[in-house]
Amino acid sequence: MGMLRLSVNLDQEKGFTLIEVMIVLCVVGLFIIITSSVYSSAKEMSTSFETQLTNDLHFAQLVALKEKQYVTVRFDASKQNYKMIAGYTPNEKVLADVMLPENVELLENGTLSVFRYAPSGNTTTFGVVRFKVNGASMNYHFYLAKGRFYVEKS
Repeated sequence: MGMLRLSVNLDQEKGFTLIEVMIVLCVVGLFIIITSSVYSSAKEMSTSFETQLTNDLHFAQLVALKEKQYVTVRFDASKQNYKMIAGYTPNEKVLADVMLPENVELLENGTLSVFRYAPSGNTTTFGVVRFKVNGASMNYHFYLAKGRFYVEKS
């Protein structure tokens, strides 16, 4: 048996040059950076909306306690906004009239569209207000009395 002779001719080898590999790595890196920044931007907008609404609800409750008057919170799915009003007509005062951002949708299938904070800070009704934020569900659950609520995300 003879020995097999393995001969490699480097000129005939097909492969990738260092430049080609670097270009591919740069394109993949740019794709990852762009994708992650879009995702983090959407996540940031969702967190921003949740923070704003939560702060507005706490503010409405604080006004009810401090001013010793009813504060009405009204969610309007047809106008895609929420409004907070202190007192009653004709002496009512609009505390906030907030249009929802483009990435947030107030859904009509919630069980609560209007509730009040009493002068004691307690709520007068209970239910759920439903939102869709960046395609994900976000629900605000309000409890009867105590003025408490919690946010459920899915």
